[in-house]
This record gives sequence, C-alpha cells and structure tokens, in this order.
Amino acid sequence: MKSVIQNWLLSLSPTSQRMVLLGIIYVGFVSLGLPDTILGVTWDPIHREFCLPIQYAGIITVLLTICSAISAFLSGAILRRTGTGKLLMVCGFVTGGAMLGTAFSPAWWGILCFAIPLGFGQGAVDTGMNFYVAKHYTSRDMSWLHCCWGIGASGAPMLATALLDGGFSWRWGYGVIAAIQLALAVIFLFTLGLWREQNNSAPDDQASPKLAGRVTRDLRFFGCPIMMFLYCGIEFSMGLWCFAFLTECRGFSNTAAGYAVAGYWGMLTLGRFLIGFAANRIGNTTLIRFSMITATAGALLLMIPGPTVMMLAAVGLTGFAFASFYPSMMHAAPERFDDATAATVIGYQGGAGMLGGALIPAAFGAVAGRIGFGLLPIFIAVVAILIFAMQFKIDGIVRPRS
Repeated sequence: MKSVIQNWLLSLSPTSQRMVLLGIIYVGFVSLGLPDTILGVTWDPIHREFCLPIQYAGIITVLLTICSAISAFLSGAILRRTGTGKLLMVCGFVTGGAMLGTAFSPAWWGILCFAIPLGFGQGAVDTGMNFYVAKHYTSRDMSWLHCCWGIGASGAPMLATALLDGGFSWRWGYGVIAAIQLALAVIFLFTLGLWREQNNSAPDDQASPKLAGRVTRDLRFFGCPIMMFLYCGIEFSMGLWCFAFLTECRGFSNTAAGYAVAGYWGMLTLGRFLIGFAANRIGNTTLIRFSMITATAGALLLMIPGPTVMMLAAVGLTGFAFASFYPSMMHAAPERFDDATAATVIGYQGGAGMLGGALIPAAFGAVAGRIGFGLLPIFIAVVAILIFAMQFKIDGIVRPRS
C-alpha cells in the first residue's frame, strides 16, 4: 500500500507534488495548533475528576513549554541527520501517542508523564515544518502556514466545548485529536518520497538527508533567537494582560474587554491570511520592520486615553501588526544563512519564542501587579523599538540572499 501511494505521488509533475506536499504541511500545522489550546477548555473537568487545585494547570503548561523549547533547540541538529520527512513522521506518532495516553490517563501523574513526549514532539514538528517551508516555498506560503496554526488553535476549544456540551468526557477531546495526529503521521509515512532536501535534488529516502554547510554561530545567529524571544514575550503579554489593562486603566466592562482580547487574536490570524497575498512582493525584511513599526503605533495609541472605539482599534492594530513577524522571521532564515545554519537557527528561534512566551508575560505581570497595568503599552512600544533596531543591525550587516 505504501509503495503504491508513493509511486503514484512520484509520478505526478513536480508542480503537483509541491502542491500536494504544501497541502499536507498546512493540514499538519492545523493539527499542530490543536493540542496547544485544548487544555484551556478541558482543565475544568480534569481538575475536578482528579481533585486537583485549579492552579495546577500551570504545571502542565510550564512542562510542555520546557520540553517543546528543548526539542526545538535540538531539532536543527536532528534535521541535519534525518531529513524533514522522517522527523515529522516519527514526531507525529509520538504526539499522537502522547495525546492518546492522556485520554486514557488514570491519574494526574499520567497527564504529567504524557506531557513530556507531547512537548518534545511538538517542538520538533514546529521546527521541521518551518524549515521546510522556509527553504522550499514562498513568504506567502509561510504566512498562510501560521494562519493554519491559528485555525487549529481556535478549533480545539470549539471541539472540546462541543463534546462536553454533548455529554462526552474530556477524554474524548484528547482521543479525537490523537486520532488526527496519528492519521497525519501515517500520511507522512506514505509521502516520505516527496520530502526533498538540498535544492530539491532527490527524495529523502534516496539521497543523503544531511543539509549543506556548517553551522555558523555568530552575532547574527544569536541575534535572531533573541529577537524571537522578545517578540513572543510582547505578543503573549498583550494577549494575557490586555484584559487587565482595558478594565483597570480604560474603564472597559469585563464583556467588552473579553471581546477585545478575542479581537486581538482574531486580527493576528486574519492578518496572516491577508498579508500572505502580498508577502512575496513585500519581502521578509520589510515585513519584519513593518510589524514592529505598526506595533509601536498601536502601543502609542493605547497610551492615549480615548473612546472605546479608539481603544478597540488600537488593540486590533497591534494584533494585525504582530501577524507578519513570526512567519517572516522563519522564512528569512535561509536568506540569512546556509542550509545547516538556517535549520539550526529556526530551531533556536522556535525554542526562544516558546521561552519568551512563557517567561516575559509572567515577569511583566509580577511587575505590573505592583506598579499598574498602565505599563503595558509602554512595555510593548519599548520592546518593539528594540527589536526593530536589532533586526536593522542583523539584516544590515549582510544583504539577505533572495
């Protein structure tokens, strides 16, 4: 069966093969977003079933973040030895098995144990897909790839809510997502021949999967993950603390602030879809700079007390501004570095982003809890300007290769 499908796929024209593979990657990124957000809906029945304090959800989140970050940091080296297709196939089975194990966990310790392989699998899949699209596809495709993550991240809570409303256990949500992950792993297995490295010269299973070049770790190399660390920090800080800022500092009701936060994430996802149409013409360097300039403008607008409409526009503008940064940073890696260095730096960027998204919002919350959440737009603006300066320095040293 596997050989029949592979032979049929390889008989397609190169253009058709690229489109089939891109579709698989898009589905894979939707699948990648599913486990990231399901806990927010399922935790209430989980902690009640196992008689756990509600704050224990933070333990799972931290564990997933640490494991995903470690995996992302290491996945560049793994990619250089195994190739993208094999890495994604193995990690697909790992994440699917971890979700299935969570669904059948008899106690709290089971959920913790299965969070470890889930985190490691997700970090490697994220790096592998980002590198492959950055190397073989366009900026538009990368922007839409991360839009697909938003679809998955939005779909998981909807799926879990529908199942719980239908009288099903929280375990069914994890079981359904496990089935999706395992099915995707099988698809990766059957399509190994389509995954090509080294200028698309030969299939993964017919050529050496090693990536060309030696990893060069210099100032430019380390500057990229630092930028990603800072960016994810302000992106998630805005998402986490915007509610408190609007209610405490701008007089919003809880309902209005809640819709504003939903609008922030919605504009970020919508922005990735819309920007994708023009991403190839604009280019990664310009998109990164546009992101930070527009984010600064949104933050400055938030600093000015004004009517509700103006505040909502500022929140939406900030979300739209952030839309292009992450995919553009990933797609710019092969322009900035050789293949081996690009694969490694993408892993470092993913790991640094995960750490920034976990640590910076927590640190800001601790400070703002004492001083006041009016610091939020000031913090966003200052960090955005710092990232802009760092990016200008990195891309100003060596002209990006197109």
